[in-house]
Amino acid sequence: MADLAPDYFTFTYPRRSSDFCLRAVRPPAAVFGVADMIGHPRGLRWRNYMHVMNRHLGHAIRTSPPVDVAALTDALREQLMWHSRQIHNFRVAHDQAAFGFCLAMATLHGTDCRVLSLGDCRAYRVRRGDVDPATGDRRFEVNCLTRDHNALGEAVGRDSGFTLFQNEMIEQTKRLGAFLGLEDDDLVARLLGEAVTPVTLTPDDCLFLITDGIYMPHLRAQMDAANFHLSTATYYLESWLQNLFSAADRRIRAAGGDYWPEMGTILVEETLRHTARRRKYLDDMAITGVYLAPPE
Repeated sequence: MADLAPDYFTFTYPRRSSDFCLRAVRPPAAVFGVADMIGHPRGLRWRNYMHVMNRHLGHAIRTSPPVDVAALTDALREQLMWHSRQIHNFRVAHDQAAFGFCLAMATLHGTDCRVLSLGDCRAYRVRRGDVDPATGDRRFEVNCLTRDHNALGEAVGRDSGFTLFQNEMIEQTKRLGAFLGLEDDDLVARLLGEAVTPVTLTPDDCLFLITDGIYMPHLRAQMDAANFHLSTATYYLESWLQNLFSAADRRIRAAGGDYWPEMGTILVEETLRHTARRRKYLDDMAITGVYLAPPE
């Protein structure tokens, strides 16, 4: 895979979304991410803050180029811990402000990748398989690489399945167990270490980093269809995403450089189509896709 290099696409919605994408690239090192802002702080131009985070990530890569993906991941964790303390200090100084971030991040050094998360942003690895000769549909393997740090994610991890009404589900998703800016530094540091998942990208893979605005409307719909029964399989939507990408593949069979960006577009379109009928499900959203492509 020496002739392949990481490429990416990003998307946020709406124009002034409180969800945003992070990226810093200096080959062979790269950092990508999505973040979902918690609260709407007064006295802080938070859009400027997200640019500060991006600049700091880029500066860390340029001034001390990491020798491998482990060193890059360590550098990212140090940056995130620093920002977590800054955000917490702002909250203490302005106690009227609720402010923090959920995030899903990926570090890459060549094709070696590490994924980490805080809160309820997610990372999925989507692997494109062969076409089934019987049906003509392409097979996809979808794996959620992260686990949600909220009350609902913890409940799903403890139990193989249970019934939960929509209002209960929404309440539990709001009870976050971790986010950037949390007062407990030790907990943030521990989770940023425990949540690291090693991934090796292949030419048939795409890493989707998404905020809850992308997946939550479909999770609610799946719960409706299952009569409010929630299981690990339903919660992380892996089978649903496999079917979505299999159907989408029929629309974009040409496996060119735009294949994975087109897949990301279809996922966003499906979310917007779904929320057009259920406006209460609509939320800000951000998505970053990372895949291998031939260098230009």
